[in-house]
Amino acid sequence: MTATPTPTGLALVLIVAGIILAFTASLAALISGHRLLMAVAAVGFALQLAGWVAHGRRHGGAA
Repeated sequence: MTATPTPTGLALVLIVAGIILAFTASLAALISGHRLLMAVAAVGFALQLAGWVAHGRRHGGAA
């Protein structure tokens, strides 16, 4: 059984920042009803995706 590589460096920063931004903005949008906050949450999801893509490229696509 092989160990699953965990994200490090810039990939980890992007993933964590994306999670925090997406969660905070989507929760704030749910509470306040502002649609602009959902766009901010989408940016957080995009950051998270970019982090996972960077992590996957580092490991040859086999993350």
